Amino acid sequence: MFGIVTTKFSPARDYFQVVERRDMATLDPIITKCMQPGTEFFTDDWGAYRGMAGRLNNVAAPRVVVHARHFVDPVTGVHTQEIESCWNSLKLEQKTRRGIRKSDLQSYLDERMWRQWRGGHHRQVMQNFLAIVPPQYVVANAAL
Repeated sequence: MFGIVTTKFSPARDYFQVVERRDMATLDPIITKCMQPGTEFFTDDWGAYRGMAGRLNNVAAPRVVVHARHFVDPVTGVHTQEIESCWNSLKLEQKTRRGIRKSDLQSYLDERMWRQWRGGHHRQVMQNFLAIVPPQYVVANAAL
């Protein structure tokens, strides 16, 4: 699984995608799709992210925190605490469900992301869902 969190909103919102590999060739199109040009990108020092600034079109030079040294860089303030919090929340939800089948994982993540980005308050979830359905489907018989 690969995840990106935006702190542009409060609370933060995330994007998750099931991936077979976590190398830059796989992650580059996902990052490019999810990020606006010039976006600041904070990462840990995981190997696939090394040299990313030269390979990605959409992001400003990424800022890195090396977890072997500290979790918040004392000089730059760079940290990955938002994404770590999201991973923790995902794991906790899966534990309460007693796991999730791999074949269902992306659907589960899609629902979670939809609720964060579009769902709104729990009393408005159905109303918000119904508001986006008509543009997705052509109604052939208006009497139904």
